[in-house]
Amino acid sequence: MVSHVAGTRDKERGARAGTTQPRVRGLGSTVARYSVGFDPRTVFDFLVSLSTGPKEQAELPAEDGRWLRAARAALPADVRAGVFAGGDDRDGIAAEVAAIAVARPGVTDAAGLVALIETMTPNEIVRALLHRPAQDAGRIEDADIDRALAGDGERARLVEERLAPAVGEETLASVRTMLQDPVGTAERLHLALRAWLNPFRGIEGRVREVLERDVAARRGDLHLPPAELVERTTGGIRFLPDAGIRRVVLAPSYFSRPYNWVIAGEGWRLFCYPVAETALEAKAGWEPPAATVLLYRALGDPQRLRILRMLADRDMYLTEIAQQLELSKPTAKYHLAQLRAAGLVVLTEEGALTYYTLRRDRVDEAGTELRRYIS
Repeated sequence: MVSHVAGTRDKERGARAGTTQPRVRGLGSTVARYSVGFDPRTVFDFLVSLSTGPKEQAELPAEDGRWLRAARAALPADVRAGVFAGGDDRDGIAAEVAAIAVARPGVTDAAGLVALIETMTPNEIVRALLHRPAQDAGRIEDADIDRALAGDGERARLVEERLAPAVGEETLASVRTMLQDPVGTAERLHLALRAWLNPFRGIEGRVREVLERDVAARRGDLHLPPAELVERTTGGIRFLPDAGIRRVVLAPSYFSRPYNWVIAGEGWRLFCYPVAETALEAKAGWEPPAATVLLYRALGDPQRLRILRMLADRDMYLTEIAQQLELSKPTAKYHLAQLRAAGLVVLTEEGALTYYTLRRDRVDEAGTELRRYIS
């Protein structure tokens, strides 16, 4: 892993004159010290490719999009039912398995990850899969999970009650199944990963080359302050972590393009960021740059244009944007993801606060970029 360690002092932001910004916690005297590193292992794309939804598949080059759809369609029906039950939700089983990979830097490829997980006991697997939901709930100890797995029905109900406010009903049902049947949970996970290993091996070498090219091109960015390095690498996520974050992992991903796949762990954060266009194979001279296509695709929707107009006045929370446009939160989040992927907005993540900011310089580039391509 290519990395550096840096200390940053974050200053409290003031509201712009005449506008109301989202309230930001004062961090004037807080020094955040954490390592930031690039991690080009293919284990993450193995998991991302298994769990990307139809919207993400549409962003892949045509050849790989066809490969992904065909490979997934060829999976056994029970695997598809278990892995893709959440539809477009990418925070499913693969997100939790990725957390296992973060802690094992010696596991470098898909086969190594599958072999590692097959050495874990069912209870170890369930504890790993429940780690992030338990963190979200904030009041669940490992001892609670261990006692629930040992057959303590009262403790199992306690775990579910504490998780309920932090997760959806579908996740809660999955948690119930894991606690009641850890052996079956482990077997289903083994089945899914084994089934996906063979198709992924066929492209893993090419994917590895893309990931390594991307990281090699970014080595010069390691001198940047941590927050700036994360923002530049992710294409617009401004990450201002709590003092408890000691490590940030930047993992290039081919299959997440053009989105970021973000996973939180105890003391660390993983960003599976989309590889740069320059890391891909060269295209014909007449092929439009992906960044230009993303820019004009983002601008070609009335709702997204309304969002840009709203952000021109002030920074806003997701809830505010959804309410003003009378959209559901998932729909508003999808539009904002498109705008962020095009470089038009920045997502700032500061502790429990997340809000969106217009990138005015990118708006100014729209006409220039089109003229550059046409001429």
